[in-house]
Amino acid sequence: MAGFSEVKITRRLILLFAAISVLLVAISITSLLYLNHTINRLSSSLYEDVYQNSELILNADRDLHQSSLALHSIMGPLTTNKERDQYTQVFEDNITQIKERIYKVTQNIASIQRPNSKQKQEELLLSELKEELESLDSSFAKWTDMGRTMIAERVQNNWKPESFSSVTVQLQMDETRASLDRSENLIDTYAQQVTTVFKEQKSSLFALYSLLLFLLILVIIYLGRKIIALQNEMLEEQSLYQLIGETMSDFIVLTDPNGLILYASPSHSVALGYIPKKGEPLSNYIREPEIAWAKLKSVVQGTPRMSELRMRGANGQWVWLETKVSPVTGSRSFPAQFMLVSREITQRKQYEERLHKLAFYDHLTAIPNRAHFKMYMENLITQPEERRQEIALALLDCDRFKQLNDTLGHLAGDEFLQLLSRELQQTVKGAGQAFRIGGDEFAVVLHRFSTPEMLNEMLNRLLQLFNKSWSVNKDSSFHTSASIGVALYPQHGQTINDLLRAADLAMYRSKSHGGNEANLYSEIIDDGFPNQKNGHI
Repeated sequence: MAGFSEVKITRRLILLFAAISVLLVAISITSLLYLNHTINRLSSSLYEDVYQNSELILNADRDLHQSSLALHSIMGPLTTNKERDQYTQVFEDNITQIKERIYKVTQNIASIQRPNSKQKQEELLLSELKEELESLDSSFAKWTDMGRTMIAERVQNNWKPESFSSVTVQLQMDETRASLDRSENLIDTYAQQVTTVFKEQKSSLFALYSLLLFLLILVIIYLGRKIIALQNEMLEEQSLYQLIGETMSDFIVLTDPNGLILYASPSHSVALGYIPKKGEPLSNYIREPEIAWAKLKSVVQGTPRMSELRMRGANGQWVWLETKVSPVTGSRSFPAQFMLVSREITQRKQYEERLHKLAFYDHLTAIPNRAHFKMYMENLITQPEERRQEIALALLDCDRFKQLNDTLGHLAGDEFLQLLSRELQQTVKGAGQAFRIGGDEFAVVLHRFSTPEMLNEMLNRLLQLFNKSWSVNKDSSFHTSASIGVALYPQHGQTINDLLRAADLAMYRSKSHGGNEANLYSEIIDDGFPNQKNGHI
């Protein structure tokens, strides 16, 4: 009975502590809300009336530069009529955008409410800014008239290139740009002035909030010290229950029907570095989507279920667990519905992953190997018809690779293959996948292109990747290129072997032309290489 009485006293003290804390926190929150409202109002005003104008000025400066480039292109002696028309349109578009932005800045500055009569400096800044904007209109008008005049003279048949003076264009553009810079500086100065005044006015509000926060801390310290003594007695009782959980090697989690954690055994800290928090959703800690709570409830109905799942460790690593999920019957006060009993299998999964890499990745270059290539192609070819897409299989053979091995040695050749594989993976990233299927032979499967132009662009990138000098074997230089053969699915074959045969023939055609070339398979190539008719797989 004594223990029960102490628990009741502790609960009352906690309620009293919570009530006082809530009251003080409410006062503090009210002050913070008022301060936040004031800051937001200022920020909104600064953005709409001041800072937004800086962005408009910067964009106008960019458009001015673009119009200057277009004007120089128009005046170029080698510019064709069609190109001149295009550049003229670019010039006019940029002039229109500059005019719109300057007009908008002028309107925004004019709409700013007149500052407090006591703030003479702000009023002077606004007046100076308006005068500078009027000067900007004048400079911009001169730039526009000069550009249009030059364009009109350029289209005349008797126009002479020596009559164009780039110095005159540059001087007028510099004058206009200087006016833009002065306007931007004035806008920034005005914003800083307004912010400084606001900071001075809000100091009293911060002082009030600091006082309330200090009082809250004092109350928390006082009541906390009163509660700590009673909490220590309760912890002694709880330690008896914790001792049971701490001595267990398995990881145990109990959840309610909604997936919220009711209990997590301390043994989690051994593998995870922490203990999942009570009251949080179990799905926050689990990576596998099949253990999402809605699916877990649907599959576990009366019988246990074994699952392999991953939980995030304290250092960010994923820990593999073999978990038995069982439905349990709880009570009104402890409404448990699911119990998860787990043991760690991280080492086993790492071993399985190593076996997978040995089977499907090249040991030298670490990119997918021939077996991975076959699996990848089968997956693409066997897609349902509504999801099937056009596939391009490119075989790449490194020209003069034997010369590299003979002159610099096999270690240099291995180093080159490693460098090439890394860059090849980056080149095709997002468009397909690269594989090493032989000594110096690679396969690239492209299936994310919608037009022949996109495919040609990717093949040109592959040729450029190979066609350069490589630094290997302690700064030794080696220049290579590639012979590429391409076959399309389903036009050139319905099976992997058919596609490989077609791509192989196209590649030999590239080699016969001296390399550094990509060829698409056609029936003419069949007649030209009758001895190259076998696929690779």
